[in-house]
Amino acid sequence: MDLCGAMLRLSSPNFKTLHLVRHAQGIHNIALEEEGEKPESEKLFDAHLSPKGLQQVSERRNQILESGLLNTIELVITSPLRRAMETSIGIFRGQEDVNISDDFPKANNFPPIVALEICRERMGLYPCDRRASLSTRRTWFPEIDFTMIESDEDALWQDKEREKLEDVATRGLHFVKWLWERPENEIAIVSHGIFLQQTLRALHEKVGIPLEDSLLTRFANCELRSIRIEKSDMEADTITTCNCRNYVTPPSTSIHTLE
Repeated sequence: MDLCGAMLRLSSPNFKTLHLVRHAQGIHNIALEEEGEKPESEKLFDAHLSPKGLQQVSERRNQILESGLLNTIELVITSPLRRAMETSIGIFRGQEDVNISDDFPKANNFPPIVALEICRERMGLYPCDRRASLSTRRTWFPEIDFTMIESDEDALWQDKEREKLEDVATRGLHFVKWLWERPENEIAIVSHGIFLQQTLRALHEKVGIPLEDSLLTRFANCELRSIRIEKSDMEADTITTCNCRNYVTPPSTSIHTLE
């Protein structure tokens, strides 16, 4: 797949483009997939990026710079988990690579980056999916706006229950509806593998948006897939009547003028 990924529909005046990015490799990915660590381990709390993950971020940023995509994105939404925020900052605030050819456009756009609870990973049981308090993160990530998160501590993560996949899909639909009501036409979302996959599957299976099978698979670390959502898609009953916990409370225009 090329940088911009597969598109859902043909171009029209009434669509919104979403650039979906899974966070780069985190230390929990290595621990769980290669070292046999148990997901319940407190050592993986709010996992940060691995050295390989940092390299993935650098490579993805260079690709986005080369494509000129960074100059068209108007807003970046990030999960408030550390690995996602590190990916967001690295891609959308990192320094340009001095080795990039002058034939490629340079970035002159720095879209606001806003943290939202609604696009975080499947919650519960696993410490790697529990976020640290915002008071400890604001100084680390001064480029990120946290004003749309009400609780300093993680009030959503539960230590005895894992969020159901259907509930992840439901908040994914709620999130897409909220994005559609935003004034921006081109938005990047930095999130997590299960959340992104369940959101795309819900759009396909519940809303009826035709999607290729390749778009419904699990995202690789730091993979980017771009989709177009049409106005007609957002008129589907499944979207407009979505009943979800209120993860996004501010009005849709509240971050339109962020700098």
